[in-house]
Amino acid sequence: MSALTLTPEAITALVSDRNELSLRVVPGAKVEKAAIENGTLKICLRTAPEDGKANKAVLAILAKRLGISISQLEITRGQTARDKRVRVET
Repeated sequence: MSALTLTPEAITALVSDRNELSLRVVPGAKVEKAAIENGTLKICLRTAPEDGKANKAVLAILAKRLGISISQLEITRGQTARDKRVRVET
């Protein structure tokens, strides 16, 4: 994973002109962390991928990192996959 500091600006730079962010989720990880890897945001979660818990955790982590409300984020693609697209409303 990248050693770069994960700032809101670094994450915002990854948002497309369609206000979508590509990310890779690793559920069930030993350590929770987030980093930019190969131009994609990678989020490792301790939460298991069951009953949408991992998706809620991803949105909570992303909202906290961006300094916005969870209601400003929506998973548009990949609800049951590790690769996701999230719409970011600012």
